[in-house]
Amino acid sequence: MTDMRRILVLDGSAAGESAYGLAACVEHKAGRYTLLSCSKVAGKQAAEGIAGLAHHALDDAGWSKEAETAPHCVAVVVGPGSFTGLRASCAVAAGYALGLGVPVTGVTRGEALRPALEQTIREHSKQPLQGWLLVTAARKGRVFIETTEGVQAVSLADWIPPSGVWLVAGDAVSLLPAMPEGEVSTLAMPDAEQIAQVALARLNGYLPPRDALPVYVDPPEAKRPAGGLRSAPV
Repeated sequence: MTDMRRILVLDGSAAGESAYGLAACVEHKAGRYTLLSCSKVAGKQAAEGIAGLAHHALDDAGWSKEAETAPHCVAVVVGPGSFTGLRASCAVAAGYALGLGVPVTGVTRGEALRPALEQTIREHSKQPLQGWLLVTAARKGRVFIETTEGVQAVSLADWIPPSGVWLVAGDAVSLLPAMPEGEVSTLAMPDAEQIAQVALARLNGYLPPRDALPVYVDPPEAKRPAGGLRSAPV
């Protein structure tokens, strides 16, 4: 196992009313993940200032660019979620990793919450469950649905609950016009330790690799001009 004790965690994925920016320093030692510092600001534009949050988190943890106290890797939540928040947090993650000369990896929200969701299925469910659905806010009239199979954007107007019995979680469960059969979990957003744990498992080869690039599910709202792009300046 690669020695990566200090993990810088960034998350700007949350969208809508749940939006926030987060930067945290997590230490992995003797199989335990310890949160040393965390800078978190709520608001729809909070993730745009994630570089400042990272600076504060590193300073509070006493980490620096020096080899003895520098992060060993960077983990960033890559989606699903806010278009702007994902771009900002992934860019800052790439910048820190490049500047420090350390690896960077992406983690989805569902991947980070999966151990807790599956523990709930094993230990706390009142009936056998087919699996879990993580429901998070998307753009107008849509939500993101993440499962072990991946992520899709679903129109609430066309939503048809899947067959089977499910554990449903996420910050946008209340938006669903009809609930699947099963149970509702209070789990919504992963914490820094959960993100760090998945990132370290990925960097050590226990999970398939995932680039630190936004997971875009919806098509972009911006469109090319009807007359085409302007020619490059001379």
